Amino acid sequence: MIWLAVLDWSSVGSSQTVPGRTQSTRVPDLGPVGADFSTGRLWVRLRDEAGRPAAARIYLKDDRDRAYIAPGSIARQSGRSSEYYFHADGQFQIEMPEGEVTIEAVKGSEYIPQVAKVRLRPSHTNSVLLTLRRLMDLPSMGWYSGDVHMHPNHVPGGLYVTMDDCRVLAAGEDIKVGNLLISSVGSFAHVFDTEFFNQGQPDSVSTDETILVVQEEFRNTSAMYGHMPLLGIKRLVEPFYTGQENSAYWEDYPPNYTIAKAARDQGGAVSYTHPSDGPEIPVGFHLAREFPIDLALDVVDALDILSNKDEEGACWMYYRVLNCGLKCTASAGTDSQMDVARHALPGGSKVYVKVAAPLTYDKWIEGYKAGRTFVSNGPLLLLEVDGKEPGAEIRLSTPGTVRVRAKTASNVPIDVLELIVNGEVAAQVKNSGDGTSLEIDRVLRLDKSSWVAARVWGPPHRLVVNDPQAFAHTSPVYVYIGDQKIASAKDAKIVLAWIDRLIHDVAESPRFATEARRNEV
Repeated sequence: MIWLAVLDWSSVGSSQTVPGRTQSTRVPDLGPVGADFSTGRLWVRLRDEAGRPAAARIYLKDDRDRAYIAPGSIARQSGRSSEYYFHADGQFQIEMPEGEVTIEAVKGSEYIPQVAKVRLRPSHTNSVLLTLRRLMDLPSMGWYSGDVHMHPNHVPGGLYVTMDDCRVLAAGEDIKVGNLLISSVGSFAHVFDTEFFNQGQPDSVSTDETILVVQEEFRNTSAMYGHMPLLGIKRLVEPFYTGQENSAYWEDYPPNYTIAKAARDQGGAVSYTHPSDGPEIPVGFHLAREFPIDLALDVVDALDILSNKDEEGACWMYYRVLNCGLKCTASAGTDSQMDVARHALPGGSKVYVKVAAPLTYDKWIEGYKAGRTFVSNGPLLLLEVDGKEPGAEIRLSTPGTVRVRAKTASNVPIDVLELIVNGEVAAQVKNSGDGTSLEIDRVLRLDKSSWVAARVWGPPHRLVVNDPQAFAHTSPVYVYIGDQKIASAKDAKIVLAWIDRLIHDVAESPRFATEARRNEV
């Protein structure tokens, strides 16, 4: 028997957990329904351009705009559009009332969404084949997508998400490298998913197309320091959190620096995640307050300029530290709680890393640390400066010119493609309509050492699942003139004020057991 799942979750809120998988027995082999029902069986097969089975995100509706979830799947809902969806691995079957059915298959940003309509006949198996074709073949160019901030299990009493659930979801979202983060949960002071840690090696469910590695998020849970994904680690770093009242780690001690250094000392990479609420010095819960200190002390590699927080604020932070001559990777993570029905979609924000084939996790981490990245929630974005890609350095003996080429292709509309030099828009090209591709090719004169990046903005769209607008940004290419450093006195003063505010708050914090510890921080 195949169960039909019709959803009416009008009361579902962002903090509620997944009601569970839709009930079913094993989906039977293709054959007659065996009874006179006013329903038809829908059998959908998903293939890539080479004819291989493909995983995808599925939106399934009848002619009354009611959503359906295939048996055995995890029912999910978009927090922004409120649409219901599930992930299918190669195929799915379901019984639905006779009438017209709309099936939409979406696989990340690199594939063109496919839509099919079929009229179900009662007591028949209605077969549909959907072939997912690439908008741009980034892996053939060495670019492999990842999400640095995914939580399989994060809510006490939520649906228990297995590694195979993670594999299907990651493959359906075209996440090549999924960083599944062990983490604590707020006032519960629980730490989830340690049972999956495998000394930094890919989980056994990983495939050539999808690498899943269980790593760690460190959290200062007061409003003092911020949160950090720890990637590429072979050993867990403890404690997992600080600043949590009524726990063994109630102090704002040790500082994030200590944890980040422990991760880096074992060859890991460290980012600050969900850094900003707006373009200003960060003060508040979960924000990247200690970030510029740890970047200057060389224990941090990256900043999640695309996350579940404000992108304009993250860019403001990013540009300030780059203008102080510090190198930093542009990173992206969704902070998806995968055991919650209505939450951020893993892979809704991705960081693409340039890697020499074949892809391995270690090589992905190496490229990530080197800044060979761009981030996107939809638009695909490539940049070259005198033929060099993000993360590279260019040396000029005297002030001169560089040729900058950038192009973007997208499944969602975009408004503008910009070249950013030292935090300012140096050139741009705008869309006149609802176009989805732009190119820019300019010769720029540089009179001082500079960093050069590309950025894309676009309007809201239902396929930009997690964010209020389309966005993409590259890591910089660094152009040095002679021995001159990249430097801005104005931005240095801002970063010093940022650090001074944190020093003040540490001095005032009641969360230190001894003055010696406070003074150490």
